[in-house]
Amino acid sequence: MSAILSLVMALCSAGDHVLVSQSVFGSTISLFEKYFKRFGVQVDYVPLANLAGWEQAIKPNTRLLFVESPSNPLAELVDIGALAEIAHARGALLVVDNCFSTPALQQPLKLGADIVMHSATKFIDGQGRCMGGVVAGRNEHMKEVVGFLRTAGPTLSPFNAWVFLKGLETLNLRMRAHCANAQALAEWLEQQDGVEKVHYAGLPSHPQHELAKRQMRGFGAV
Repeated sequence: MSAILSLVMALCSAGDHVLVSQSVFGSTISLFEKYFKRFGVQVDYVPLANLAGWEQAIKPNTRLLFVESPSNPLAELVDIGALAEIAHARGALLVVDNCFSTPALQQPLKLGADIVMHSATKFIDGQGRCMGGVVAGRNEHMKEVVGFLRTAGPTLSPFNAWVFLKGLETLNLRMRAHCANAQALAEWLEQQDGVEKVHYAGLPSHPQHELAKRQMRGFGAV
């Protein structure tokens, strides 16, 4: 959450407008609704997969489009490349919360996004040892973020940073195992009479299964 706080505080000013996908982590909504609005940042919400809705919702003062793809908890996706084109055509930046995928499964910057976020607490660490976040992007945007971090101080301790670095050494192996386990469980659940619907992008029944195959290296653990 400090990563999101730092990003918005660094890149947005009072009067700026931010579009946020409706399917995001609950605490992310709290940040935008309870705190960022207090400082004059305008916030509206758009259904994640509705590209036409995003295009229609952009205003002249829109600074950021903030999405979580795949989303928590229903594994909805957006075409990151297409949304990046929409944002850039109107002078806005695309920010992708990549927590569910990690860099092992999806790399939004290569798909056209300007900034990517991660909750390192989850898969990057993988063992529940530390809390931390990641914000990464192109130099022209990161200069402002780094400036805020140095001034306000929401940074990792050296030890926690080292723990996350060690977690990266096994990230690819762990995510492959997560994907295999999740796929097997999702396929089994889909066959159970007592289960009405399984939301997992690795299932052919998922409405965005083909999109997931195009922009992800694996379908994730959730």
